Amino acid sequence: MSELREIAAGVRLLALRTPTLPPATATNTLVVGHRRLAVIEPATPFGEEQAALNGLLDALAGTGAEVAAILLTHHHQDHTGYATALRERTGAPIHAHALTAARLDFPVDVLLADGQEVALDDGFSLAAMYTPGHAPGHLVFCERRTGLAYAGDLVAGTGTILIDPEDDGDMIAYLASLERVAAAGPVALIPAHGPVLDDPQACLARYRAHRLMREQRILAAISSEWRAVSAILAEAYADTPVALWPLAASSLEAHLRKLDAEGRVLRRGADVSAAAR
Repeated sequence: MSELREIAAGVRLLALRTPTLPPATATNTLVVGHRRLAVIEPATPFGEEQAALNGLLDALAGTGAEVAAILLTHHHQDHTGYATALRERTGAPIHAHALTAARLDFPVDVLLADGQEVALDDGFSLAAMYTPGHAPGHLVFCERRTGLAYAGDLVAGTGTILIDPEDDGDMIAYLASLERVAAAGPVALIPAHGPVLDDPQACLARYRAHRLMREQRILAAISSEWRAVSAILAEAYADTPVALWPLAASSLEAHLRKLDAEGRVLRRGADVSAAAR
């Protein structure tokens, strides 16, 4: 049975096993509210893990509570695995951004725009913040009463965040989303994977600095002569285990698309060169 944590009054966290990207093994599911409950990220497809969440919801139902909303941060399978079955079990509508709904193989009941709030009870309210980059329709959910923010795959407490252009990832949008959440000033970030992050400003700054550091290494590996992307990968990610280079290649492509959009590099098939100054 997964461990239940109450990280603030009326905010409960269950880390439930999911088929996610290692080293993460679980996705954090949040249950927010007292009488009107929101379930954020009903992700697990595994029956025994679903039973742990059902047990919590049944215990809360015994006190008069009911699930009023099911919230998804984005479309990836390790974030949506129990969404439709939980809707059937509780009758609660599924909420997501329109760009997430367009990528799911099941219908979404309520489309959430940036800034839209899902009101619960006793002052609990979840505001959707549009934070694309990892996924086009990614949302961070900011709980107004506690100041906590469910960050989804904006950041991670375990592992890192993949920006994959082949899955509509966008590095320019991702960096802007990091800055936007920092400006909102949450008191803590609850990532989809790993422990709660109690110093959100330091975390967000670290993520941004890491991406910009990698960008500088990529630029250093690019010359005025045409150079193969594979050679740039080997040089710019020399500090990364070779076994992880397939993932690094996706990140490199995201950086190259950013640099191309900014007019800082030129591309010709699988070759890259520095743009003339």
